[in-house]
Amino acid sequence: MHPKRIQLDTIGAMTLLADLRTKSGLTQAELARRAGTSRTRLSAYENERTSPELDTLQRLVNAAGVELALAPRGAARVSRQIDELSEAVAESRSSDGVRLVAELVAWVRDGVVDLDTLAHEPASVGDRRWDALVAGVTELLFAEAARLVPGWASSPARILDEPWFVSSLRPMWPYIFTTTPAPLAARGVHLSADSLASV
Repeated sequence: MHPKRIQLDTIGAMTLLADLRTKSGLTQAELARRAGTSRTRLSAYENERTSPELDTLQRLVNAAGVELALAPRGAARVSRQIDELSEAVAESRSSDGVRLVAELVAWVRDGVVDLDTLAHEPASVGDRRWDALVAGVTELLFAEAARLVPGWASSPARILDEPWFVSSLRPMWPYIFTTTPAPLAARGVHLSADSLASV
């Protein structure tokens, strides 16, 4: 039988350690022995008085019969950002939506969020236009890093049939049209590069 596989963001990993041990039916002493550490040290980890090195965490989780896969840096943050974007879209707050997308771009460019987080398709925000924008931004970021663009970003569901100008300010449309990054324009989304650079 294969061990159960879980994926964790590195933040909050310790809060699940005691739960994994309990669900595996192990005492602290048993898990500590299997993982090659002391019960006192395991107790300190479970109570978050100290944090184990990554290889120690891996041993502890494996000893509990679970395979640990750490999520790319910032995965939980990206998930929350997509949730907030969904709320902004549902409430017709376009300026907040643009700000949230620009923050995501800044996080990746600044190394706060690992680009690999966007290799897996994020949940839909509930509006094809914004889904296309997220896909365009993903292609833009992967292209800047000279990396292969994830297949999900080219899905027909992420490409609009009609052009969409994110801004409702019609006098700005000619400027926006000429300054929209190519990956966004290819999806029918028109948003100036300046908007993605300002948070």
